[in-house]
Amino acid sequence: MRILGLDHVSVTTSDIARSLAFYRDLLGLPVRGIGELTGDEVDRITGTPGVRLLSADLDLGRGQVLELLEYVGAADGVALGLEHPGAGHIGLLVEDLDDVHGSLVAAGVTVKSAPVGLTEPGDWHGVRCMTVLDPDGVAVELVERPKRREPAGIEAGADRGLDA
Repeated sequence: MRILGLDHVSVTTSDIARSLAFYRDLLGLPVRGIGELTGDEVDRITGTPGVRLLSADLDLGRGQVLELLEYVGAADGVALGLEHPGAGHIGLLVEDLDDVHGSLVAAGVTVKSAPVGLTEPGDWHGVRCMTVLDPDGVAVELVERPKRREPAGIEAGADRGLDA
């Protein structure tokens, strides 16, 4: 198992419009996307059936994201604990999510979901992720992003004016 780095940091907010006014309008963070998240994929990742989230992804640079989430409902009232304003999770980038899942299950870690592939269009399309809890109950989302492919005939660093 190998962690590649920080993928994103998530903060749960009580009012996403107010949070956007702060992070986007006052701090100047560019918005990558704003939307609503529902359905089987979100239910499985959060471990909360029937959950509905408002979301905004803000660009922190270097491929890292600040994810704002507002929990606006769960059909059966069951909650993971992430719905409270100020709560959040850490998103770590991994190379092989299936390997990580197997290792964590074998180690007895609380795993809230098996790997889930995201199918909605946008920045998260093709991403696979799962949520686990650390020993103190902090949610950690493990993220495997699709591998970027170089165009045929181009090797990393070739013909780009990069010193070897």
